[in-house]
Amino acid sequence: MDAMGDFLVQGLEQARRAVVDVVGRDNLQLNPKTMPRSRRARANGRLKQIETIVRRLILLMAFALKLGPLAASAPRAPQAEPDLPEGTQLAIFPRVPVKRFTLMPPARRVILSDQARDTFGAVLGLSGPVSTQPLIDRILALQKILKAPEAAAKRLARTLQRMQAKGEARPMVGPAAGAFRLSPELGAVATALPGFIRAGLESWESSG
Repeated sequence: MDAMGDFLVQGLEQARRAVVDVVGRDNLQLNPKTMPRSRRARANGRLKQIETIVRRLILLMAFALKLGPLAASAPRAPQAEPDLPEGTQLAIFPRVPVKRFTLMPPARRVILSDQARDTFGAVLGLSGPVSTQPLIDRILALQKILKAPEAAAKRLARTLQRMQAKGEARPMVGPAAGAFRLSPELGAVATALPGFIRAGLESWESSG
């Protein structure tokens, strides 16, 4: 394994440990229904940092993949209706939504639904317990990606390939914000990632 491969393995392992730490701090493994709003906000903040690191690690993995040319998308054939006895109908059950981890999030500012704002746009601090389900859903989605990062890297590599084919601007990567709040090992990974990614994107325009 080369130096970059070792860096990726260690980075993903540190991310897994950080997720376990987020779960353990608030005993989320016990699946509580509610938790204090302030504690959920702190957990969401820590989880957001880990998500950013994981996205960047998977982006580095995607850079190393060699993909074939994009295949032309074939038109989707209409789905055949099943043969049912006369007078019967096919029962359709609603699908349960599953939280998915976004590998390439859109560049926009998201306001949480439980944030209230005053007349001048300032966020008001609300009190009282809040549901843990959104937080747990995010953790489960992140853990799913960490179990199979190679598959996620391949999907992201295809996304990057399509972006280049369309002549889109290359992804932008900023510095590691708040790395001092992480463990020393994960903080070192977070700090090194922007430089590695910028180096991997240097040939973006010429290889599109």
